[in-house]
Amino acid sequence: MTNRKYFRITACLLCVLSFFMFLPLESMATLGKYRNGPDPVAVMADGVVVRPLGLVSTVVGSVFYVITLPFTLPSGSEDTARQQLIEYPAWFTFQRPIGNFSHRYQKENIVQQKRQLSESLKEERAKTEQSQGQGQAPEMQPEQQPQSQGAD
Repeated sequence: MTNRKYFRITACLLCVLSFFMFLPLESMATLGKYRNGPDPVAVMADGVVVRPLGLVSTVVGSVFYVITLPFTLPSGSEDTARQQLIEYPAWFTFQRPIGNFSHRYQKENIVQQKRQLSESLKEERAKTEQSQGQGQAPEMQPEQQPQSQGAD
């Protein structure tokens, strides 16, 4: 090919590119308004890169959890270690909606739940012991008998 042909091809390509460059950008931007769900690029990146890294994080966290278990059991922080090293990475990998990175882990702290439960159990035991110490039977709800619906 001669230089003249290269010049013509280059000129045609520049004309076509300049045409697309001056198109209204608003028409391209409105496509995002009508899309439901996450960005396709985010879904692809999540499935190919982030989820496998989350799986590796779950496995490594499980190993570290077992390694730290002798230290966390005596201190009572075994639940927190399990939540941070195993449960959160597993949730991030397997339960989070794909491509949605703004979805946050909403599970309450397990340690706080256990403490609240143990405190309520202690209060119930104290009430029971107090009522038994006074010679009264603990308050019990009468069981409800199921009513038969049909005639015999």
